[in-house]
Amino acid sequence: MTESPTTASYFNIFITGQLEAMEFPLGPNAAEVFCRYEVISGPDWELVSGAQNGISQTASNKNGYFKDKIVFNFPLEWTFKSTTPYGWPQLIICIYGKTRWGVETALGYSRINLPVFGAATDSSIVAPILIPKNSNMVAEMASWITGRNPELKDPKTLLSSGKLKGISAESYGVVIFKLSTILRGTDRLGYDWG
Repeated sequence: MTESPTTASYFNIFITGQLEAMEFPLGPNAAEVFCRYEVISGPDWELVSGAQNGISQTASNKNGYFKDKIVFNFPLEWTFKSTTPYGWPQLIICIYGKTRWGVETALGYSRINLPVFGAATDSSIVAPILIPKNSNMVAEMASWITGRNPELKDPKTLLSSGKLKGISAESYGVVIFKLSTILRGTDRLGYDWG
C-alpha cells in the first residue's frame, strides 16, 4: 500500500556514529578528559529516540606521547522527526578534565551541525575546540590560583552568532566525529538534497 503525497506530513532522519577522539597540539591541560554533550534542534523537530544529552567516559593519553589523540570511541545515535529542515539538529560538546590538583575544570567547547548526507567510512567531521578567555588580568590571576578555567554560563550561546559578541575565545585542538545519516520520507515532502 502506497501513501498518497497529501498524507505525508513529516520526514525522519537517523544519525549514528561516534565521538572518535580529541587532539590537543600540546596535550590537554588535564590528566583525564570527559565531555558532556547536548543535541539542540529547532521547534519543528522531535527527538524520537536517543539521549538528548549525556556524559562520556573519561579518557586519557597519559600512557603515550602528550600529542597523541585521546581516543573515546563513544557511540552516538539519534532519530528525529520533522516537517521542515529549518532548525537542523546541532551537537554541542562541553569538554572537562581534572587538573593535576584534582580540580574539575572546563577545557573547551565545540559544536557541529549533524550531517545531512550519509558519510563514507573513511570521512571524519573535525570541529575546533574553543576555549573561553578571561576578561581581565584579575580574573586570569584568580583562574590560575584556583586551577579553574572560565566557563560559559550557557553553552547554547555557541549556536547563535548574535550572542557571541563580547566573548573572547581561542581555538586549541579538535574533536573528531564519525557520523552518518539516513533520511526517510524527504522525497514525499518534495525535499531533494541531491
